[in-house]
Amino acid sequence: MRLNRGGRTLKITTAMLIQGSCGISRPLGDDKKLRRYLEAGQDARLRLRLEADAKALFALHEYGRLHGAVRLRWGFLDQMFPVPWLHRDEPTFYTLMREARSLALGLEAVIGSAPGWEQPWARAQRLDVEQGRHEYDLVLVDDRSTIVDERDVQLARLETMVH
Repeated sequence: MRLNRGGRTLKITTAMLIQGSCGISRPLGDDKKLRRYLEAGQDARLRLRLEADAKALFALHEYGRLHGAVRLRWGFLDQMFPVPWLHRDEPTFYTLMREARSLALGLEAVIGSAPGWEQPWARAQRLDVEQGRHEYDLVLVDDRSTIVDERDVQLARLETMVH
């Protein structure tokens, strides 16, 4: 990615996209370390690191499915890039927000970093979808009337019970 007119560039890596999208600080194992585990026969350590890598990649995939894009946050940059694994006809988070608004339902959402593997909905909180300034502008609001950046949502569904 070209950063400025002077030609300064940024090499975007999968790890950077996982960090920016999913909030996982060290998403992928170091290749040299993985090789050492393999050569030393440290199968348990190798397995744990590979499982962590798989979980991070799955979190990125799910974020991309939800938003139709992945997020790069680096210095002053905060940019979304469309993902190739989501067909443009598939519903995204915006579709879910519109549905919640039209049905007068809230959303249950996991905000911040990617949800845990075992209990993905454990950190879910209820959000309302409100009309923004423009016709197609929808805003997420938490129970304290604070606006939530939709790009911070990791997982979402229509609320299961009307409050």
